Parts: sequence; C-alpha cells; structure tokens
Amino acid sequence: MTIDQIIALLASVGACLAALATFLTVRQIAKQREASYRPELALSRTVFDGSADPITKGALPTLWVRKAQDGEAEPTSRTFAIPLRNVGLGTAKGVAVSWSFPISEVVEEVNQLAQRSLTPAYFTYENGALSVKSDSLGNSTSFWRNQDRDSIDYVLPAAVQKEPVLVHLPHTYIQLCSALLFLGAKDKDRKSFPEIPVLRASFDYYDIGARKHQAVFEIKFQLVALGGNGEFIQGYLDAKKSA
Repeated sequence: MTIDQIIALLASVGACLAALATFLTVRQIAKQREASYRPELALSRTVFDGSADPITKGALPTLWVRKAQDGEAEPTSRTFAIPLRNVGLGTAKGVAVSWSFPISEVVEEVNQLAQRSLTPAYFTYENGALSVKSDSLGNSTSFWRNQDRDSIDYVLPAAVQKEPVLVHLPHTYIQLCSALLFLGAKDKDRKSFPEIPVLRASFDYYDIGARKHQAVFEIKFQLVALGGNGEFIQGYLDAKKSA
C-alpha cells in the first residue's frame, strides 16, 4: 500500500470510531432520559393495632388501625390502608392493583381451628364470597370478587407528592387473618400459632412515555403481641418486592 492509501485507511477507521463513539453517547443519553421518566413504586412498613369492631357482633379483631411514625394511632377508619410511594423520578399513571392469597386453604384451616377450640363458627368460600356463620362471632359475608382489584389514577414522585397514596387492604384478608389469630389463641392444645398467609400485591402501571411497568410485592404479617383471648392484636406488615 502507498502512503496515501494508508493515510486514507487510517482516516476511514478514525471516522468509523468517531461515529461509533457518537452512537454510544447518544444511546447512553437516551437511556438516561428514559430512566428519568421511570416510576418506581414502593410499599412502606405499616404498624397497626387490631381490636373488635364495636359496630359489628363478635370478638374478631377486624378493626385494624394504622399507627403513625411517632407511635400514635391515626384516626379510626372503616377501611385499613397501607402507604404507597413513588420513589422514582417519573409519574406512574393508570395503576391497576390486583391482590391474591390462598383463600380456600385459609378457610379450611380456620374451620379446623374452630373445631379444635370448640368455637361455634363455620366459614365458607363460594362464588367469590367469604361467609361466616356463628352465634358468637356473628354472621357476615365479605365479597372477595369486589376486593381483588383496585385502580389508582396516578402516583407522583415522592419529591413532589409528600403524602403517600393509601392502598386499601382487602377486607377478606383482614377477616381471615383476624380469625386465624383469634381462634389460634383459643386453641389450648396448640404447639404454635397458625401461620398467617402472605398477601401478594401486583401493580401494573405506565410512565409518561406510555411504557408499561410492573411491581409485585409479597406482604407478610408479623405478629408483635396478642391480648386477651385473641381480641386484641399488635403487628406490622412488611412488603418485599419480588424479583
């Protein structure tokens, strides 16, 4: 090769390398811009007290009251909610929430506990509804089919939205957890307290670029204290994001 040809070849190689560097730079900028639009949802640990609901018959501790960070109880509400925050930089919109846990298995365990503790109560789960028939606990029906889905219009970044969005926990889950603890406390032959089922929460949402995202959490009930014959509970909910 002549010197002119070598110089031309080197110039071409240099131009290709410069183009490649420019492409990689633009690609990195695009990734950073996309990341700046990405929302990231997170559920906070929720500490609460549970007691019997004064307006319903029975001693099941189904009235859960969330505690603030300073330990003070927040205003009593007929529904129990956990805080949801967006720790990302972009807004999450069109959030669809779905809940799941092994209802049928828990109902079977609750009925076994009722028999062992000689408690006149019978739980059934049919056609998407949980029913309890009991002279001591009262008669009620909780419609799971109307609780396993929820929606949120949008969740702004935590830097903008200081207060969290409250996501209401399904009443069916609260009722069965309360029944497990209440009947477990009355079971004198127990070797250990019944295991509380994990509640799975799935969030499907979009960023401002209309890209779809999903966040799945496993919410675990941790018992701190149990009072009376199971009429009072103290505990907290921990949410761990699934891989």
